[in-house]
Amino acid sequence: MNVYLQPHSDDICFSLGAFAFNRHCGVVLTVCPISGYVPTSPGKKRPLARLVTETRMEEDRAFCRACGLEARFLNIPCSSYLGYEPFDLGRVDENMQRIGEPMIDELRTLAMEGKYETRPWLFCPGGIGGHVDHMAIRMAVSKHYRELSTNYRIAFYEDLHYASDANARVLGVTRLLNAMGRRRLHRYIFPIGRHITNKLALINLYPSQFLESPRSITQFTPATKPRSAPHEAIWSEANPLA
Repeated sequence: MNVYLQPHSDDICFSLGAFAFNRHCGVVLTVCPISGYVPTSPGKKRPLARLVTETRMEEDRAFCRACGLEARFLNIPCSSYLGYEPFDLGRVDENMQRIGEPMIDELRTLAMEGKYETRPWLFCPGGIGGHVDHMAIRMAVSKHYRELSTNYRIAFYEDLHYASDANARVLGVTRLLNAMGRRRLHRYIFPIGRHITNKLALINLYPSQFLESPRSITQFTPATKPRSAPHEAIWSEANPLA
């Protein structure tokens, strides 16, 4: 079983959608599903947060059905819903305190629900892009890494679409590796190959998040230098392909 940890509805689809579809097993846990964010055209009023939350959760359920996954949600608002500036890391410690304990408790519960021959994988946001919710979750996982690693093999995914910007990706990966200290994380890639159309179809299960449907995979591919073929990527001590 895999546990896919996402700050908001859509993060797993955008960052690991092709991988999750191919594995076809596990749980997607959305930490901060309560949200009022949707992109809007100039002059158009944004829907009520309750409706936005319901819409986005249903989009997650559709993605999970397509990938053979179970959708679970914590009852936690995202930072912008509470008035945080999403990319102001001055309040990231406060944000981590707000979401860390219920998230870690849920991960403990998930670990106890089944008996596995090998530890399940826990896929966490790497914090690329510096969004305060992504960073807070990565920090909470790092803080509890030793405990969590007794039950999970832990990996940090390159957050998309943020990692499609080369500068944001380099900064985010540097922050991640520095935060992990002496732990030696290695990068593993999952080529999308001929499944580009399939991943775009999964991304388009989230129409609330786009004014126009994405037609290119570039926005959902990590921006390595030199540019590499479309892929998804994680950082981990263990090899997920072994």
